[in-house]
Amino acid sequence: MNNYSTSVEIERPATQVFEAISSQLEEWWGHQDHTITESGTVFKVSWGEPWYQFKVVKYDENKEMIWECVDANQIINGLEGVQKEWVGTKVHWRLKALDEEKTLLNFEHEGLIPDFICFAVCSTAWTDFLQQHLVAFLEKNP
Repeated sequence: MNNYSTSVEIERPATQVFEAISSQLEEWWGHQDHTITESGTVFKVSWGEPWYQFKVVKYDENKEMIWECVDANQIINGLEGVQKEWVGTKVHWRLKALDEEKTLLNFEHEGLIPDFICFAVCSTAWTDFLQQHLVAFLEKNP
């Protein structure tokens, strides 16, 4: 299986990167209805009508977090049959401190594979959000 994955070096400590993916999604990705504080947290990320609902299945503060998509209303103009395509997939966030001020984020969207209708759009969007929006948000906020 060829899950979407990428790695990004970010000029911020792991504590700040972890905070950005647990409680500051609205700053770089989409509206977050609940802050992630522990395993079992259920939260939704939305952009108006499109949204994804996740359950946190692993929470290892400042090191690793895994979200499972439990429901979705994915809407992508021009693509049919994608509304629930993410349901059952898992989003892995693995952080490795390279030094006190630099973190390597290893990201994998388990289940987001080339067979998905949304693969091209979703993988491009993840790359953009992680390598551009997340990095820009973190690096402009000391």
